[in-house]
Order: sequence, then structure tokens, then C-alpha cells
Amino acid sequence: MQCAMKKIMLTLCLMIMSASSFAIVNFSTGTGALVMRDVVVDDTTVYDSVTLQLNLANGTFTILDATLKDNAFPNSPIDTFQQNGLKIDFYGCALSGKNQITCMTKIVAINQNLNLGISGDLTELFDNLSNKYRASTVTALDKANIALSFTIIQGMPVEVKYIY
Repeated sequence: MQCAMKKIMLTLCLMIMSASSFAIVNFSTGTGALVMRDVVVDDTTVYDSVTLQLNLANGTFTILDATLKDNAFPNSPIDTFQQNGLKIDFYGCALSGKNQITCMTKIVAINQNLNLGISGDLTELFDNLSNKYRASTVTALDKANIALSFTIIQGMPVEVKYIY
């Protein structure tokens, strides 16, 4: 009976892990501790690490530790480029929800005020298997939509996020 319970718990854990392609899981049969990384709860809350104490005898578990993921972007850009009077700083991408990634840029008009239009349909993100994704939402200046238009004041950086 205990062997069957272990197989059921292992199958359940594998099913939970398959729901999130980002999960990395370690299980110790000696301690019954299950450690999962990059766990998304309720589609929006992302944990860097969750540790569960599994009781295989009665099919219960206890949460030993749950560390929220720091979704802050770095203070310095990863890459910068300039074109057509714009300077664009790229700050990276982060897991921001279930099957959701947010990428951040800061855009600065160098020589003059500029009217800018940004569309999520025109931005592409590629995964490690060369699958292509288009942004579902673009956010800037407290606005969010699939496409945005706004004026950038010369020298004032505007934070633009793309949600995939």
C-alpha cells in the first residue's frame, strides 16, 4: 500500500510539474522534501523556490518554505542601441506569471520630442526551441494595450514593457 501511495504521489508531482515548463524540481526520498523552482500560483504570483514536506504515508504535505521571486529588472541595461533619434535600453525579460514573460526597455528621444507608436504585433520573442511569440500587451506611461501611441519628451526616459 505504501509503495502504491509513493507512485501516486510521484505521478501527481510530475503532473503538477508538467503544467509549468519553467519548473525545476528535486525530491529527496530520505527526507520527503520536494523542492520546486519557478512556481506560479494563481497565474500571477511567482515563487523562486517552494519546499514541501511530503508525507507519503497519509498523502499530505506541509509547506516548509516559499520564497517570492524578485521580478525587479537590473539597474543597468543589458544592451543599448540608437537609431532615428531614439536611444533604446534593453533591461531583460522575466517570468511574470503562468506562461507569461515580461521584457523591459527604456526609450529616450535624443534630439527632439518624438511621437512614437508601439505595437505588440510587431515585437517578437523567441524561445530556446526557436518558437516565435508576439507581445499580447504593451505598457508605457500608465497605459496598457496591444498598441500604444504617445509623445516622448527629449531627454526623458519612458519605460516600456512587453508582455508575452
